[in-house]
Amino acid sequence: MDKNPKYISQEQQELFERYLMGEMPIAEQLSFKARLADNDDLSKSFEEFKALFETVEEAALCEKLEDFHSSVIEQKEETPTKTLNISKFRFNYRIAASVTILLAIGGFWFFNSQNSNEKLFNEYYSPDPGLPTVMGANDNYAFYEAMVDYKQGNYDIAIAKWEKLLVSKPENDTLNYFLGSAYLAIEEPTRAVSFLEKAIQAKSSSFRNEAHYYVGLIYLKSGKQQKAVEALNSSELQKAAELHQKLTASQK
Repeated sequence: MDKNPKYISQEQQELFERYLMGEMPIAEQLSFKARLADNDDLSKSFEEFKALFETVEEAALCEKLEDFHSSVIEQKEETPTKTLNISKFRFNYRIAASVTILLAIGGFWFFNSQNSNEKLFNEYYSPDPGLPTVMGANDNYAFYEAMVDYKQGNYDIAIAKWEKLLVSKPENDTLNYFLGSAYLAIEEPTRAVSFLEKAIQAKSSSFRNEAHYYVGLIYLKSGKQQKAVEALNSSELQKAAELHQKLTASQK
């Protein structure tokens, strides 16, 4: 069955339903079969509806049978056995079918949207390459030692070292930015955003554009597209502008 659910008109639903429930005269059945053989789109729509019909019908019938059996037991000595109310069954079926179709389409849209966001994230994300490591006997030795770990992909070690330094410099934009970048690299977006936001808020931050960009990517991956657009719009990086344009175009 086609992975992309197609709209089936009310007229087609009633036509398919009459055929599946054996309500068509022989001549009309033969004509309908001929149309299915000649029309690929009609045939695909019918197969999708048939699969849905059988699923919903089975569930609805089981529920009706349980109600029927309960009714028989309760009224065994009082009234004759009741027959199934076919019209009510068909009405309930139509409601269930409509809900199922809506859920199927909505689910497809949701997962397709998520897959699209994931694809864009993978296309535009790469960890910050880090700063040149100038190792020397100075106050920044511990920072650059952690930077070496970061550039080698040892993000957990770099995080541990930088967080120790952050205790005495909690507002430092460089520390906050690279901690955010490191947490994003190990797929901890919530922690990453908290540090990146601190880097953005720091006065005269050298990493504001990069931090906005990564925050936008985090929101994109988590499905918060509007927040992603706002964050990317705050960055002056070329790649942020490109991604911002793609997202705003998809919203139209």
